[in-house]
Amino acid sequence: MSRPVNSPEEVFCLSCGPGTILDADPRAHRLRCPRCGAGSWLPALPLFVVTGASGSGKTTITGPLRSLLPGCLVLETDVILHVAALGWDTWRNTWLQLTHAAALGGQVTVLTGSLTPDQLERLPARKLIGPIHFALLDCPDDLLARRLRARPAWRATSSPAKITEHQRFAAWLRARITPSFDTSAASATEVAGRVAAWVQAQLPSQPGRRMTNPTTPRSGRDDTSSA
Repeated sequence: MSRPVNSPEEVFCLSCGPGTILDADPRAHRLRCPRCGAGSWLPALPLFVVTGASGSGKTTITGPLRSLLPGCLVLETDVILHVAALGWDTWRNTWLQLTHAAALGGQVTVLTGSLTPDQLERLPARKLIGPIHFALLDCPDDLLARRLRARPAWRATSSPAKITEHQRFAAWLRARITPSFDTSAASATEVAGRVAAWVQAQLPSQPGRRMTNPTTPRSGRDDTSSA
């Protein structure tokens, strides 16, 4: 993977250009340009992130989780990993932008990937998202090591140094992220069921009220962009 080379751009007004950073008002569910006054709908729906070290089971539960949450957009973050060639923060920021785009269509996004809260909170597109909820997939270090050794060679995860690195990251996450779901003793379907129940318990009680744009911008269109 290339070294990060670009910082993600701020969310700007399409009429006024990249130099005009939009103001976000999540309570009013509006984005507004401070220069021309153009506004757009801001659903501010929650984002759910199922994180974990490599080998913890994130990819394995993504399919079953998608089946259990048909009203949500469930995606593995690696599907656009090529974007990280532009910079890791650009890759993460792109996921926040896509989450906002899904919310405009009425869907809550659930991501499975190795993300941390501090990585998302500092990004320009954070203003587009409502609450971000994290959960952890975890397993004992010896099982994590076996899973990493069993991966294809191109993943480059089987060396002792890489295994130790991932185990340390797992320990770091374990000390900071709750709730945690153990993937060592339950099937992927069982774990996905527990994660789905966690998501469903925190979904907006009346999501339809938050997913619909109740007003039309005074210009007749939304002249804002999350570049």
